[in-house]
Amino acid sequence: MVLNAITLGFIFALLGFGIFLSFKVLNFTDLTAEASFTCGAAISVVFASMGLPFLSLLLAAIGGALAGTITALLHTKLHIEKVLSGILTLTGFYTINLLITNFRPNLNLSRDARAVFPRDNPYVSLVIAIGFALLVAAALVLFFRTKVGLTVRATGDNENMVQSLGMDTDRYKIIGLALSNAVIAISGALFMQYERYYDASFGTGMMVVGVVTIIIGEVFSSRRHYTAIMLLGITLGSIIYRFLYMGVLYWTNQPQYMKLISALSIILFILLSRLRKMKKKEAAHALRHS
Repeated sequence: MVLNAITLGFIFALLGFGIFLSFKVLNFTDLTAEASFTCGAAISVVFASMGLPFLSLLLAAIGGALAGTITALLHTKLHIEKVLSGILTLTGFYTINLLITNFRPNLNLSRDARAVFPRDNPYVSLVIAIGFALLVAAALVLFFRTKVGLTVRATGDNENMVQSLGMDTDRYKIIGLALSNAVIAISGALFMQYERYYDASFGTGMMVVGVVTIIIGEVFSSRRHYTAIMLLGITLGSIIYRFLYMGVLYWTNQPQYMKLISALSIILFILLSRLRKMKKKEAAHALRHS
């Protein structure tokens, strides 16, 4: 059970990475995550059933990127509010995800179907999950060292400044949201292949899960402007959340309690984060006057 929680923690770390990119880097309240997570899982179950588990991850990323691009276009070209743009994409992709699975809301991978994760070797599954988390984290760190990545970050920090330099901020919003949802879709695809089944409601609540991992990560990350450290914090936050989930199931045997626990966790870690900031300010103030 412990290995299972850690493995899922690394899988859901990718979800946190994607939401971090839109929420924290781009400063875009993107609700597309639940659609792209389910889309990734839907694409993965179809192609993994055909014996193409690794190709399904690539196609899942493309599907997630498409969802993010649609949200970005609704906002940048039609000037629809950020939150509403995500809601519209989320609503439309409910049907699109059903179309992908031929209107079957539940699908299982057959016992002999190929998957990224082996059926009966939790240690190998953990190594694979760690490998994917490290690979995606490294790719994101390298991306934010490129000119495009730096401009995406600058667009989130100060959009007016980027526009004053003659750059098209709409372009970088599209790139950022496409990348964000591609990573989230890969998380959904890996989750499906690990659990070996698909459900059309997979994405429900995933936004909250991602936000919790980010907030926990911020508490444990002292240097939030360093992408690598922040991604490491998100990974740790994701693992902590999975252990929290495991504890709730153990003590209550009712997964429905997780909605309340997630909300309380967000409040608690926000308070801890603010308390930490206050202590740093007090220490800096005392140092200046010493």
